[in-house]
Parts: sequence; structure tokens; C-alpha cells
Amino acid sequence: MPRTPEIGPDIATVAQLLGDRTRALMVSELATGEPLSASSLAALVSISRPTASEHLAKLVDGGVLHVERVGRHAYYRLANDDVAVALRALASVAPDLTAPAAPSTRARGVLSTARTCYDHLGGRLGVELTDVLQARGLIQRRAQQWEVATDAWDAWRPLGIACAPLKDSRRPIVRGCADWSGPRHHIAGGLAAAVTERLFSLGWLTRVSADDRVVTATEAGLVGLRQTFGLSLSGLGPDR
Repeated sequence: MPRTPEIGPDIATVAQLLGDRTRALMVSELATGEPLSASSLAALVSISRPTASEHLAKLVDGGVLHVERVGRHAYYRLANDDVAVALRALASVAPDLTAPAAPSTRARGVLSTARTCYDHLGGRLGVELTDVLQARGLIQRRAQQWEVATDAWDAWRPLGIACAPLKDSRRPIVRGCADWSGPRHHIAGGLAAAVTERLFSLGWLTRVSADDRVVTATEAGLVGLRQTFGLSLSGLGPDR
């Protein structure tokens, strides 16, 4: 007898929504975390405003996006962090349609050194920072699960960040994120986002340009990263 399928997550519906290239591009544009209007998204993916609205309505109905209305304006964002995780997982197995000439070898090298991955650090900086936190026993990876040693973390409180306020959030306090630059992981989740935000607020990291994921360390940042975490990354500073 044929096996009766068990009732579970409706993967097919979400896959169908993201299977449309235009909708996939729109969701990717929102993966930075910045809410955008239908007009902005239409311009970014080169479609008309009415067509964008049709796609956005389907994504909202499907639970992929959330819409927030402010007066006469509507702004769209990812429904939750899980959408960003799913998008990144799909990107890791999807064919690369980028033209062979771009990004350049140098650009890929810079991205591999230090960049933001949504709201946390990726690249070599993100990976090596994760390695340091593991070596100090502050985070642990068991099989595919990541955990924070909260007592050890709060005893040190790197950069003055404590775990307790972050545990009340709906998002995971820590999880692994496969790094684009190689077969290793950096950490994501509330703790990684808090560390990244603090590095920017301290002036230790700065973006190469306002709309760029590439980051660079300031002179103070090079000193701070070395003294705090023992990191000394060649090519991370402003003279790279």
C-alpha cells in the first residue's frame, strides 16, 4: 500500500512563492532588515508599481513578508528571522547567475575578509571571532546546535554585553550561519547582532560605503579587536 504522507509544514506553498524570480529578488532586497515601500521594491527589481503590489500581497498572505502601515504609506519587511535563514539556505544551493566578470577577484577577497551578513558579522572576521568565543568556552557547538555558556559569558561580558536581556527576545540567542567565503560557520542570532552593533557603536568597524556590506576596522578597532579578542587580521584595516 502507498504510504500516507504525514501532515507537516507546507513547504510547497513557500517554495512556490519564492520560485518566482521577481518575488525571490524582492525578498532578497528585504534581507538587509530595512523595511521598504512597494515603490522602492518595484524600482529595485525593475517592475511596475502595480505588479510589485501583486507580488507583495502574495508574499504577505503566504507569511513570508509582514506589512506595516504608517499613515498612507506601507512598508514591507521579512516576517521573521527564519525567512532570512531559509533564503540563505536556498542561496547556498542555487546556481550563481552573476556574470563571470563580477564580482572581481579583489571584491571577493574583501568580502571574504569582513562583511555584514544581515545584522551580524561574516567573512574571515566573523569566522575567527566565532572561533575565539568557542576557544574561550563562551559558545559551544554540539552536532548542529549552538549554545551559549551564559555563566561564562556573563562573567566576562565581552564589550559589556550580557546574555540575560537577549534571552527574552523571540529570536534565537545564538545559531550557526554557514559562511559564504568557505566551509566554516560564523554565529548569528541575538548575541551576534548585539556584538556587531557594539563594534559599530564603538567606532571599531565602519562600512566602506553606506550601501555596502563590506566593513573595515578603524585604527581603534584594530587595537580593540586585538586586545579584547586576540584578533589580528591582516587586510582588515583601512590601508588594505
